[in-house]
Amino acid sequence: MPSFASVRAAQTTPLGQRAPHRLAYELLTRIKAGVFREGDWLPTAQELLTEFPVSRTVLREALIILECLGLIESHHGVGSQVIVGRRRDGSDTSNFDLLTLLEACRAFEIEAAGLAASLDEEDEPVSALPHLSLSGPMTAETCRLFHVSLAQATGNAAILASIEHLWNLAAARPALRGPLNAALARSGRTVRALQSGVVQALAMRSPAETRKAVGALFDGYVAAVFDHEDHERLARIHLEGAQRRRRWNRRAVAADRSRADEA
Repeated sequence: MPSFASVRAAQTTPLGQRAPHRLAYELLTRIKAGVFREGDWLPTAQELLTEFPVSRTVLREALIILECLGLIESHHGVGSQVIVGRRRDGSDTSNFDLLTLLEACRAFEIEAAGLAASLDEEDEPVSALPHLSLSGPMTAETCRLFHVSLAQATGNAAILASIEHLWNLAAARPALRGPLNAALARSGRTVRALQSGVVQALAMRSPAETRKAVGALFDGYVAAVFDHEDHERLARIHLEGAQRRRRWNRRAVAADRSRADEA
């Protein structure tokens, strides 16, 4: 098994060349070698920082990489448990709705965006700001491009792959794309302003403000979905009311004609 010293000295690993990539690869290697088995808990953050000469930011990003790869599961206030990519409940993850997808994206992207904005002595500067569509309709595809480019700003291949996969689902599945496009058609201007806020916070290199802006953006998506659903619900109520009125009018006219014939 390679030591962390040799990994640190390497130019690159299969996960990338930045410090979080190298640390994640070292932990991944230990998991694959059986040092940490399924159900085991990883050492505490303090124990890992004692063993590996990295910052808390690097450690946190390395653990996010392992979680994105499906190797560990983080429990707030408890630690990280090895799951080795298998869902223990055996549930089917292929069937979920738009709000479930947005919740998953929000969970990944708030922290990913904060990492992209954070400054660390071993981090590279953000190479490019996210792609922001300034004109035309706001659609699932334009949102996909924005969030994929936001993930690219982390410089982390595992985070990029995970976020890109989620947004590819949103843009490809009709059951997800249709409701999202409809919601964005009603709230596109608001969503565009919220995306612009993310870009501005990232440009300022403020992790706290960037996390806040990404959270506000996803709150905007959810609000747009709820607004669209409310609009659709009201439209159905109005349609049902109009149909009932027409039925009533037809029955009333028929009754009047019947009485006139009898007279």
